[in-house]
Amino acid sequence: MRMTGIIGAALLGVLLAGCGSPAAPGVRASSEPSAEAPVSETAAPVVEVFGLPADCASILPASRLAEFEVDGIVLLGGPGGIYGDEYLAEPSPEQQAGGITCIWGPLDTEMSVVTISVAPLSAATRPALVQSLAVDQGLNETTGDGVAYYWLLGDRDHHPAMLNVLTADSWISIIQTIGGTDNYAEAERIAADVHEQVYN
Repeated sequence: MRMTGIIGAALLGVLLAGCGSPAAPGVRASSEPSAEAPVSETAAPVVEVFGLPADCASILPASRLAEFEVDGIVLLGGPGGIYGDEYLAEPSPEQQAGGITCIWGPLDTEMSVVTISVAPLSAATRPALVQSLAVDQGLNETTGDGVAYYWLLGDRDHHPAMLNVLTADSWISIIQTIGGTDNYAEAERIAADVHEQVYN
């Protein structure tokens, strides 16, 4: 399942109205018996391979980067950014885990708009990360389809919108400086964009 569908289903829910279930493969709509044995075709599962981006230019698709440019949002911190890794006083948790952190914002203020991080994840490093997200930070937790989400809706005044997506081998983190429903939904869309970039 693509990340776009996974995130929407796990965190916001999908309202299905008026959707009937299709007939099973090989089953006729008629009640007449069939002399033919049903043929079942099972698609092979799609195996996604995680690859850590080398820089911030490859963490998002060109379409998203073009949107940032139109909105006057530039890459301030992270590999390839104006200030590089010196934008942050200390390495981010994702950087400490062997990943990268990319920070976008307008040039005329010091406030970032969105921070996007990607790091590898393993069975050995997962427990400490879950402890940090769920217990230490007290983020909401949602799980489904082998993916765990730790998130905060945030608000426009005090708390950012935060989304952490944990799979078996990766950690994708999105922080929108200004929280709230709309910006959290945007964080979900950005996470889906990142997933498309880091898996092939």
